[in-house]
Amino acid sequence: MFKKVIKSKTFISVVAVLAVIFIYVYFSGGGKPNLETAKAERRTITQTVSETGNVKPVQSVDLAFQVGGRIAGVYVEVGDRVAAGQVLVKLDASQLNTQLAKTKADLQTQNANLDGSRTGLTNYYGDIYDTINSAYASVNNAIRVKIDDLFTGDETASPQLTFTSNNSQYQNDSQYQRLVMRDMLNSWIQETNTLSQTTSTDELRHGLTLAQSNLFKAQSFLDTLMNAVLNALTISTSTTEAYKSDVSSARSEVSSAISSISALNQSILAQEATINSEEAGIQSYEASVQNIKVQIANTTLSSPIAGVITTNNAKVGEVAVPNAVLVSVISDSKFEIDTNIPEVDIAKVAVGNRAQVTLDAYGNNVVFDAVVTSIDPGETIIEGVATYLTKLQFVKPDSRIKSGMTANIDIVSAIHNDVISVPQRAVEKRNNQEYVLIYTPQSTSSTEERSVTVGLHGNDGYLEVTSGLNEGEEVVIPKPSS
Repeated sequence: MFKKVIKSKTFISVVAVLAVIFIYVYFSGGGKPNLETAKAERRTITQTVSETGNVKPVQSVDLAFQVGGRIAGVYVEVGDRVAAGQVLVKLDASQLNTQLAKTKADLQTQNANLDGSRTGLTNYYGDIYDTINSAYASVNNAIRVKIDDLFTGDETASPQLTFTSNNSQYQNDSQYQRLVMRDMLNSWIQETNTLSQTTSTDELRHGLTLAQSNLFKAQSFLDTLMNAVLNALTISTSTTEAYKSDVSSARSEVSSAISSISALNQSILAQEATINSEEAGIQSYEASVQNIKVQIANTTLSSPIAGVITTNNAKVGEVAVPNAVLVSVISDSKFEIDTNIPEVDIAKVAVGNRAQVTLDAYGNNVVFDAVVTSIDPGETIIEGVATYLTKLQFVKPDSRIKSGMTANIDIVSAIHNDVISVPQRAVEKRNNQEYVLIYTPQSTSSTEERSVTVGLHGNDGYLEVTSGLNEGEEVVIPKPSS
C-alpha cells in the first residue's frame, strides 16, 4: 500500500513538471505562442525585373535621300556631335517651293470660288420663301377667282358646276377635285405660314417640294375642268367661250408658277452640284499641297538620333543619287544591351525605366546605370517561351564596356514609397484571393485569418498591402512544410 502511494506521488510530480515545461514553451516570450510573426510596417517597395543580356555595339545609322537633286548645303563634318533632328544636308528645293506657292494660290482661288458658290446657294434658299408664297397666290387666284363663275358652293363640301357636261366623268371629277382644291389650299396656306427667311434649309426644301406637288394637282384639276367645259351642254356658246377663257387664264397662271418653282429647284440642284465639284477640287489641291510639302521635307536629311558623324560624302553642288548613303551617324551611347524578357514580366517594364547593370567581367561591385530604350512589340519564342526583345542603353559612356560582355540587369519597374508591407512569406493565395494570419493574443485561438489586397512585390522579400491590414498589426509567418 505504501509503495502505491509513493508511485502515485511520483507520477503526479512528473506530470506537473511536464505541464510547467509545456506552459513555458507555449508562452515563452511574454505569453506569445511559439509562432514566427512580423509587424506590418511602412517601407519603400521597389519592384525589379532581373534578366541577363549581352552587350552589343550600337549600329550606325546610314542616311540617304529618297529623291535625287543638287546638294545645296552641308552642315556637318566627320566627328561632329549632332542632336536628334539636327539638319545635316539639304538639297536644292527652289522648284518645289515655287510649285508649292502656285498650288497654294490655286487652292486659295478654289476656296474663294467655293465661298461664292455657297453664297449663291444661300441666296437661292432665300428665294424659296418668296417663290412659295407667290406660287400659293397664283394657285389661289386661279382656283378661287378666275374659275369662280364655273361653280356654285365653291367652298362647301359639295361644289357644283354651273353647267352640265355630256361627259359625266369629267363633270363628276371636276366637282370632286374642286373640293380637293379647297382642302389643299387651306392646308397649304397653314404650312406656308410656318415658313420664314430664317427657316432651316431642310424645311425650305420640303416647302418647295410641297409647292411643286400642289401646283401639279392644280394643273391636273384645271385640265379636267377644261375637258368638262369643252363638253358643256346647258350653256350658250358665248358662255362656253368665256368659261374656256377663264380656265385657260387659270392654267396659264398655274403653269407660270410651276415654271418658277421648277427653275428655282433646278438652280438649287445645279448650285449644289457645283459646290460638290468645287469641294472635290479643293480636296485635290489640298492633297497636292501636302504632296509637295512631303517632297520638300525629303530634300532635308536630318539625324534621327543624337550621336557622332562617322561618314560624310556630301558636297555642295554635287548631285545626290536616290538611296545612296551620304552620311552615317553612330549613337552617343556606343554600346547597348539586348535582353529577352519573358511574357510574365514584360508588362512590368516600360521604355524609360532605369536599370542597374553589372558585367561578369568586373563582378557585382561595379555597377553601370542604363535605361530601357525600346521593347519589340512582336514576340520571340525561346525554348517554347514567348519573350520580347528589349534594348537598354548605358547612361554614360565607359571605356570598360566591351562588345560581347554578359550583362546582369535589374530593371526598376516601379517604386512605391511609405506603404504598408509584410514579408511575402506571410501571404497565402487561395482561389485568386490573398490571405494573412493575424496574431491576436486576446482571443482563445491567438490567430485570425483575414483577406487582404496586395500591390507591388518587392525584390527584398516584402510586398505591399493596399487594403485589409493596419500598420502595426502582427502577421504570422507560416512554417515551411517539411
